[in-house]
Amino acid sequence: MQGAVFGRTLIKGSRERALRIMKLTRSVAYGVGILLQIKDAKGGGPVTAATIARDCKFPPRFLYRVLRRLVDAGLLVGTSGPLGGYELARRSEGITLLDIVDAVESPPEPSVLEPVRAKHRRAIGKVNRLCRLEADRFRRELKKVTLAKLRA
Repeated sequence: MQGAVFGRTLIKGSRERALRIMKLTRSVAYGVGILLQIKDAKGGGPVTAATIARDCKFPPRFLYRVLRRLVDAGLLVGTSGPLGGYELARRSEGITLLDIVDAVESPPEPSVLEPVRAKHRRAIGKVNRLCRLEADRFRRELKKVTLAKLRA
């Protein structure tokens, strides 16, 4: 019976409930926070990891991991040395939430359910198709929002 309720919820198209299927980790919040801080930095020069850590209150062990992933994804440029730090690798209009999600974590994947009985295979297959459609829609929505459109 619970499967039927779950199925009805998705079929009704309740956006709020369907979005609960896609879960993002805290790393995405860190990534967005880091990029917003660098975007809004005064002075136009590189922002040091120490400044980011102090201003955003990120745990250092996560901060460096997220910074590395953002650099590896081509969203940030890191410069070493006494005047070094991090800068956006491209304009904020060219960085999407999807870019950030893909940089800091595995892409959000839809749930894949296995039928508990063979005769339920078609019904569960329909739920899985709906989950895939929702995951695709979620990625399209993330791609529409740029860093420039976000407000801190």
